[in-house]
Amino acid sequence: MRSAHATQDTYRCLFHNVECAAKVGTPRTPAEYREVLARISADKRRQWYDWTRSIRENKHEDGWLQLHDVMQPVFDVSKLDLTATVKCKPIKLRLKDHCVTAVMCQIRTDHDKTLIRQSAMQKRTSLFALMFAEDGTLLNANQAALRKFGPDCLESNTFHLKDLFMEGCCPGGQAEAIAAYEKAYEACFKLGVESYRHPIPRISSKTGELKWSMMEMWPMTDPITGKPAVLVIVHNITQQKRLELQLAQRHEALQREKDALQQEARSLAQRLEAVIHDKFIPKSHIDADTPIDKTLNFLHAFIAGAEPSVQSALDIYHVLTESNTDLRQPVGLESQLLQKSSMDTEVGMSMLQLLTGPAAFREGTNPDPEGSSMPSRKSLSRQTSMLKGTDRCQQVLISEASISASLTPQLERMLQDADTNWQFDIFAFSAQAEGHALSLLSFHFFERFNVAEKFGMDPVKLATFVRVIEKGYDPQNPYHNSTHVASVVQMTHLLLHQGGVAKVMTDSQICSTYYAALIHDFEHLGVNNDYLIKTFHPLAVMYNDISPLENHHVAAAVRVMFRPECMFCQRLATDTALFRPVVVNQVLGTDMKKHFDITSRFQMLLKCADIGHLAAAPDTHKRWAYQLEEEFFQQGDREKEIGLPVSPLMDRSNKGGITRSQMGFFSIVGLPMFKAMADVFEGAQPMLDGVMANYRSWEAAAAAADNPG
Repeated sequence: MRSAHATQDTYRCLFHNVECAAKVGTPRTPAEYREVLARISADKRRQWYDWTRSIRENKHEDGWLQLHDVMQPVFDVSKLDLTATVKCKPIKLRLKDHCVTAVMCQIRTDHDKTLIRQSAMQKRTSLFALMFAEDGTLLNANQAALRKFGPDCLESNTFHLKDLFMEGCCPGGQAEAIAAYEKAYEACFKLGVESYRHPIPRISSKTGELKWSMMEMWPMTDPITGKPAVLVIVHNITQQKRLELQLAQRHEALQREKDALQQEARSLAQRLEAVIHDKFIPKSHIDADTPIDKTLNFLHAFIAGAEPSVQSALDIYHVLTESNTDLRQPVGLESQLLQKSSMDTEVGMSMLQLLTGPAAFREGTNPDPEGSSMPSRKSLSRQTSMLKGTDRCQQVLISEASISASLTPQLERMLQDADTNWQFDIFAFSAQAEGHALSLLSFHFFERFNVAEKFGMDPVKLATFVRVIEKGYDPQNPYHNSTHVASVVQMTHLLLHQGGVAKVMTDSQICSTYYAALIHDFEHLGVNNDYLIKTFHPLAVMYNDISPLENHHVAAAVRVMFRPECMFCQRLATDTALFRPVVVNQVLGTDMKKHFDITSRFQMLLKCADIGHLAAAPDTHKRWAYQLEEEFFQQGDREKEIGLPVSPLMDRSNKGGITRSQMGFFSIVGLPMFKAMADVFEGAQPMLDGVMANYRSWEAAAAAADNPG
């Protein structure tokens, strides 16, 4: 028997028998006692104080306690068998001349291992059913677990922690179950988590229904061996899973309803915008639907369950059966544009000439060789000199380093902004670039997005080529200059990589698109095709009045690329099957006369980029509009000089120029095309938003002009 005397929470051993001395050694001195208390953890120290207090106040509970937990401050028990336990009982002890309160401690080392482990499990919580060793063998199980897994599961060592995982019916089969076991093992025995939970699906042997169990695992130390172990409890969560499934199904149903409502809202908003914006001014309306559009709308309404009117079917029938119907041009475009009630007559003539050609050369009219509409010989001579003047690209030899050396920190930041900004300030960038905005942007995109690397381009020759092309744009042109082309290149890049068009294109097509944007207005003369045709310009004669400018842009750029110092990529130069067709198709598609013939996403991409200023910030967009108007005025000045009738909206002596036709251009050309692009490529929605903002600005200005009061 061993007892301890308690004085002011300091304990010392008073008596211990021979067997006790043999097992636990010499008692600690008071100094050693205080040293041990200071050294042990705060939790252990608090447990010691709580236990001694319960002894003094006679509130302790009878039962066997771990010897280490109770006697460590009083004896050195570090080498004692961990299975040893102690049972304590308070007693009164008479000494020589006084009585003391003492604790009689009885030590036992003959406990059954199962009882010790069971006691350890109960100490954690009564819910735990199983205890497993680190190697997965079963160490202990409560009565409920023994009934489920069989009474021999402890003695036979045939039940393994992995078996709990294998009981489930995982979708991935045995492989998924083993992976789940390995993950749980790592969490409990390697990562040292406080607890780990894993849901297990299983099929009921009675009903065949799917049921769910939750396995909870709590790491601990085996009280017998002192090695890592884990406590496990498995409880039924089928009802919880059913509720979760019902909630998930309800959430999915609500999400579908939400998506349907949002789609309906978008559809209504688009219809409303179509009603609002298919007009030039608030009081007029232009029907921009082509025969194909009308037919598709009719079929869509029919498929959706609507009942289209017989009259709408007859209208489509009559349009489609007319011999001169252009399926890709709005029905009755000419009559709509020239109706006085629809818009300003001059505006209508300008739009018609832009989209179909000069009125003097439309079917049913013939130019009079002796009339004032024919240019003089002097003017023809001047046009020949204009053609010679297009060869502005003298020998330019530069290095890749010369482009890189021209980059300032401000320009580098602007180039990074150009990668993602739909309303990039091209005028600010051009001012910083000091006349080299086009070459800097083009070289940046070719290098930054690995186009040059993929095609093995020579960087020195590429730098030379882009500078030569840049030099081919006349800075005297108010609109068709290198800054405009730099803007087109940047918008082309955004449509490819931010809009998502590049995802449906090959590397060769992407490279061809960058190239087409770079050269699409190369050596532009500052006048339109109608002017060249009316003046019998050598380019019009060379290309038989068919897109003379656009044909020249492509041909002249190819001649530059075949110069030895500019042959930056032999592969592209010889790739006649992919490269040239894409470039020719895209550049010729920028001719407004072919607007209603655009059928491919390649043509639509460059066409959207070419008029991309419609989506620019309002100040930038209006600056471009007025610069284009000035370029048209300059053409009107030339037409007056050589004795030709001035084209609609190109006479600067009249009130306003092409800025008067912005509502019509947006309605017939801009909005339908940008909307079609955004419908196919959702990433291009910011571009359409910018177009809509600028349209509303022109609409507000038109309304204010109609109602000055």
